[in-house]
Amino acid sequence: MSDKENYFWVKKGQHTTRIGLTKEAQAALGDVKYVELPDLNSEIKKGESSGEIEAQKAVVELESPVDGKIVKVNDKLNDNPELLNGSQKDAWFFEVNN
Repeated sequence: MSDKENYFWVKKGQHTTRIGLTKEAQAALGDVKYVELPDLNSEIKKGESSGEIEAQKAVVELESPVDGKIVKVNDKLNDNPELLNGSQKDAWFFEVNN
């Protein structure tokens, strides 16, 4: 597998920063079957595991590329993890406060 630092994109907004899955990661992992998301209001540190991604080709830790407090999670992934195989608009995990 390639360097996991390229697996996650970071989009800083006015109040929150959104973390998602890159196209490169989608290609490396294959179809996502399950995702474990961090708990709302939990504190995460850059480089620490904040969940897990189970996919066709691999199981990888969801290593946060940022520090922060989880203020929003993509609840749709619980029932539809395949959204992570789609567009950047849908392929996001969580948001932290800025």
